Amino acid sequence: MAEEFAFHLRARTEDLVRSGISSREAERRARLEFGGKEHYRIACRESHRVNWLDEVARNSRYALRGMLQAPLFSFMGIVSLALGLAAVGTTFAVVNTVLLRPLPFADSERIVTISQKVPVLGSSPSVVTAEEFQRWQQTGLFDSAALIDTAAYTLERRGQPERIYGASVTPEFFRVFGVQPIAGRSFSKADATEGQSSAIILSYRLWSRDFGSDSSVIGKQISLSGAPMTVIGVMPAGFAFPRLADVSQIMNWAPEQSEFWIPFVITPQILEEGNFNYYALGRLRKGVTREHATAELLPIAVHLFKDKEIKYPAYKRLIEQTLGSLNIYVTGLRDTMTWGIHDALWMILAAVGVLFMLVLFNLGNLLLTRNASRIREYTVRQALGASRWQLFREAIFHEAALAGLASILACVLTASGINILRVTAANRVPRLYDLRFSLSDLVLLGAIALLTAVIFGALSQFLFSERLLAWGLNSQGRTSTGDQRANRLRSMLISAEVGMSAVLLVASGLLLKSFHNVMRQQPGFNPHGVLTVDVAFNAKNTDKPEKRIQHIRELTNELSVLPGVTSASIVNRLPLTGDNEIHNVTVLGKPVAQTPENVSAEYRVIGATYFRTMQIPLIAGRPFRPDDAANLAIINQKMASRLWPGKTAIGQRFTDGDNPPLTVIGVVGNVHCASLEKPEMMQFYRLFTANPYWVNTFVIRSEYAPQSLIPLVEKAIWRLDPSEPVTHAQTMEQLLKAVTLQRRFETELLSSFAFASLFFAGLGLFSVASLSATRRTREFGIRLAVGASGVQIVGLELQRTAKIVAAGLGLGLVASLAVARGMSSLLYRVAPWSQEVFILAALVLIASALAAGWLPAIRAARIDPASALRNE
Repeated sequence: MAEEFAFHLRARTEDLVRSGISSREAERRARLEFGGKEHYRIACRESHRVNWLDEVARNSRYALRGMLQAPLFSFMGIVSLALGLAAVGTTFAVVNTVLLRPLPFADSERIVTISQKVPVLGSSPSVVTAEEFQRWQQTGLFDSAALIDTAAYTLERRGQPERIYGASVTPEFFRVFGVQPIAGRSFSKADATEGQSSAIILSYRLWSRDFGSDSSVIGKQISLSGAPMTVIGVMPAGFAFPRLADVSQIMNWAPEQSEFWIPFVITPQILEEGNFNYYALGRLRKGVTREHATAELLPIAVHLFKDKEIKYPAYKRLIEQTLGSLNIYVTGLRDTMTWGIHDALWMILAAVGVLFMLVLFNLGNLLLTRNASRIREYTVRQALGASRWQLFREAIFHEAALAGLASILACVLTASGINILRVTAANRVPRLYDLRFSLSDLVLLGAIALLTAVIFGALSQFLFSERLLAWGLNSQGRTSTGDQRANRLRSMLISAEVGMSAVLLVASGLLLKSFHNVMRQQPGFNPHGVLTVDVAFNAKNTDKPEKRIQHIRELTNELSVLPGVTSASIVNRLPLTGDNEIHNVTVLGKPVAQTPENVSAEYRVIGATYFRTMQIPLIAGRPFRPDDAANLAIINQKMASRLWPGKTAIGQRFTDGDNPPLTVIGVVGNVHCASLEKPEMMQFYRLFTANPYWVNTFVIRSEYAPQSLIPLVEKAIWRLDPSEPVTHAQTMEQLLKAVTLQRRFETELLSSFAFASLFFAGLGLFSVASLSATRRTREFGIRLAVGASGVQIVGLELQRTAKIVAAGLGLGLVASLAVARGMSSLLYRVAPWSQEVFILAALVLIASALAAGWLPAIRAARIDPASALRNE
C-alpha cells in the first residue's frame, strides 16, 4: 500500500512540475491534495472490515436459506446432533463430578479411609476396632485421624416425633477434612471424655430448618430423645459427611446426610469388647504414601490379632485363618467413594462416545448425500467464476449454523438432564449432589459442535469440488471418479455405524443377561405384600429388658390385628441390607471330619412369627414359639449341611462366641443377607428376647397393598406411645428394587444406547440403499428391459446392502470381544464371550439391515423400463 501511495504522489508531482511549478512546491501541493498515508490505511482497513462483515452476513443468510429449503434434512441433523451432544455433555458432567473433580477439601488427596478385610467376618472391607484405631493413630503417619460410628436421635417437629440421623466421631474428625464450624467451635478432647459427652454440632441444614439459623442457639441446650445436649457449633452448608451416597461402599448403614455430630467416647469397655463396628478416616502427613502407611499399619493389626489368640484360646483356629487372609487398605477417600460405580461410569461414558460417533457418522452420511445432489449446482457456479474457497466458506457456514442450533438445543437438554439426575439420583450416586451445568460443559459442547461443522464442511467440499468442471455437466457424471469416492466413503461410514451398533448391542446384551440372572435369584423369602417400618423406642419406657420385651410384644399384637394384616414380627436387620452381624460359632462335641471347629455365621434376632411373615420355608424342626427359652436357635440350610453333613441338625448344639450353648430346634431356607449377587451365608436366628435392645424393625404382611397400611401402622404405634417416631417405611418389593437399582440403571441405559445406535445405523443403511437405487435407475431400466426379473433387481440391491453390513458386522463383533472382556467385572454369571449374546446381536443387526434395505430394493424392482430410459 505504501508503494502504491508513493507512485500516485510521484505522478501528481511530475504533472505539476510540467505545468511550470517548481519541484519543491509541486511536491507540497501534491501532498496537500492526497492527504496523509494514515488516512488511506484506515480507510482500507475499514473497507476490508466491512467486506468481511458483509461476507459473514451473506454466508449466514445463505446457510439459513439452505436449511429452510431442506427442512426435513435440517430437522433431522439438528435433533440428532443435539441428542448426541446432550448425551455426551450430561455423561461427561457426571463423570467429571464423580470421578475426576477433586474433593472440596484442602489437600484432599491426603484424606484416606483406613479399612481392613477379614473374610471370616463378612464381605465388607471397612470395619475396624477401636483398639486398632488408637494404635494406628500413634504411628505418626497421620496429621489427624478419626473414628466414626452412626448415631440417631428423636426430635419433636411440628408436634410429631421425627428421627434424625448423624454420626458419632472422635475429636479430630473435622481436622481430617480441614473444615471449621461457621459458628461456635469444633470438638475438643474434653468433649470426648466419659461422662462429659453432651456436646453436639449441628449441620447447616438442621440449624436453618429447625432453629431458624439463629446463632444464639450456640451454647444452649436442646432436647434430643429426652436427653439434654449442648450445641457448640454449626457446620457450613454442604458439609454433611458421612452421606449414604458417599460411603455406601464402606459403611453398611449411613444417613442420607448427617444432620449432627456428637463426640465418640472410646471407653475401656469398647476397647475390651474389640468389636469390628467402626469406620476410620485419616489425613496422611506430607510425604507419607498410601503404600507406606499400609505397610506400617498391617503389622499392628496382625499383632493385635495374635493377642486375641492368647486371650481367646477357643478361637485359635479362627484367628489363624484370619491372620492368613488379613488385609489393610489405605485408600484415597475419593477412590473409596466411587469404588462401586467407577467401572460402570467409565463404561457408560465409553458407550455414549460410541453412540455420538455413530450420530456423527450418520450426520456425515446425510451431508454427503445432500451435497451429492448439488454437484451440478457447484459445477455451474465454478464455471461462472465461484472459487473453491468461496464454496468451502459457504459449506462451513451451513454446517456451523446447523451445529450452532444443535448446540443451543443440546445445552437446554443437558441442563435439564443434569437437574433431573441431581434430584433423582443424588442419594444413590456419590457426589452427584454437587452436579451442576458449568461453563466447562458449555465450552465442551460448543467445541465439539464447532469441530463437527469444520470437519464435515471440509470433507464435503473436498469430495465434491475436485474436477467438477471436467464431469459435472456430463450426464454420465454420476459414475465418475468423485461420485465413486463419495459412494465409497458413505459405505465406509455405514459399515462403521453397523460395527459400533454391534458393539453396543453385545455390551447391552451381556448386561441384560446378567440382570436377568440376578432377578432370577430367589432371595429366600416372599417380598410381595410385606411392609417394613423402623421404630425408635422411647428409652424411658424401655429402659429395662423386661419392659422393652413387653413393649415389643404389645406393638406386635397391635400391628397383627390391623385390617388385612395376616402376621407381623420384628427383626434386627432386614434381608439384603448387609451382612456385618457376623458371629464366631463353635460346634460342640466331636466335629465332623473336615469340618472346622470354628466357623462364622450371620446372626439375626427375630420375633416368633418372623418366618411366617417373611414366608421363609421351614425345612426341618419347628419355628419359634413366643415363650421359647433364650438358648434355642434356628439355623439355615447352608449352616446345617456345612456343620452336620448327612446328619440331622435338630438337637445339635453350638456356641455363639462366649455365650452359653444354643440348641438347634429348626432349619429354614437360605436367605440372601447382603445382595442377590453374593452367595448366601451360614445364618442362625434367635428370639429377640435374647437381645431385646438389638431390634427395632417391624415386618408386616398384608392381604392389601402394603403401602396403604402406613397411616394405620403409625396410628397403632402412636396409640401406645406418641413419642416414638416411625421411619423408613417401605415395602420389601421397594427394598428388592433398590438392591438391584444400579444394575437396572446400567442395563436400561446401555440398552437404550444400543437401540438408538440400531436406529441410526438402519437410517444410514436406508439412505444409502435409497441413493443407490436412485443412481442405478438407468441400469435397472436396461436390466428390466432385457428380461431381468424384479426378484433379481431386489437381489442386486440387497447384495450391496449385505456387503456393507457384513464388513461392519465382522469388525464390530471382533471389537465386541475386547469390549466384553473389559466389562467382565460388571457381569454376573455370564461369560464375556457368550455365544448366545453374540449370535443374537448379529441376528438383530442383520434383520434391521434387511428391513432398511428392503423398501428401496422393492422400489427399484418396480421401475418402469420405458420411463427410466426416457428420463435418462
